[in-house]
Amino acid sequence: MRTYKTKYTQTALYILLLIAAFAVMGMTRRCGSYHSLPPVATGDSQGDTLDVAVVYGPLSYYIYDDTLGGLNYDLLKRMSKDTGTPVKLWPVSDLHEALTSLQKNKYDMLASLPADAAVKEKFLTTRSVFLDRLVLVQLKGKDGKQKISSALDLGKDTVFIEKGSPAASRLSNLSEETAIAIPVSEVNLSEEYLCMKVATGEFPLAVVNEKTAQRMQHQYPNLSFENPVSFSQFQVWIMPQKDTLLQKSTDKWLDSYLQSEAYQELLTRYNL
Repeated sequence: MRTYKTKYTQTALYILLLIAAFAVMGMTRRCGSYHSLPPVATGDSQGDTLDVAVVYGPLSYYIYDDTLGGLNYDLLKRMSKDTGTPVKLWPVSDLHEALTSLQKNKYDMLASLPADAAVKEKFLTTRSVFLDRLVLVQLKGKDGKQKISSALDLGKDTVFIEKGSPAASRLSNLSEETAIAIPVSEVNLSEEYLCMKVATGEFPLAVVNEKTAQRMQHQYPNLSFENPVSFSQFQVWIMPQKDTLLQKSTDKWLDSYLQSEAYQELLTRYNL
């Protein structure tokens, strides 16, 4: 009887452990359905592999269930295929940390950022990959009116932006242009999460790329982004200042690919 009881206890334990394992797998899959990132480590691959930090977001790079997508993701995959260069992607949600790592040569490239003066002072940039612009994200009013209808209405509420974002310099310039002190808070959140925070009422205002705002509005119809904060901006891939050879080779491929029908089809797919 003792032997039978021991085996029964072990069998029951195995069954419980198996059930727990399946439960954890199910929870992981549900939680990782859209907002989770794969494990992020530092680049610095060996050999000729190109380590590219790619900004996580609805336009640049996203994960939905088991599907990978995004404009930068598709472009980098195509570049790898056309040039025969192995490319390893490192999804990043902390832009400030990614830029710091890029300066320390832990990544070879980052995709992508607006090509403003602040970026060009610190990094080499490719030619324009696509166009985008910065917009102010806020909640729609019950009467359909927006709380902020122009830049002159800014200054009352804090504007949240992603830490390290070029939006900081643009808002600083806008403050000088309008002579209005605009309170700005840089946080370690992606543009996608900034939109979510505004949609849930946790943040009053945020500034993100227009394409990100468009896609997030499909998920959160109460968001409004009708007020541009900048003119259309060239989105570029960036790399450390010493990597002139990488810049030239990347530009050479872009010069060819951006003239192709495949690129136009890609822009249509992402509504650009």
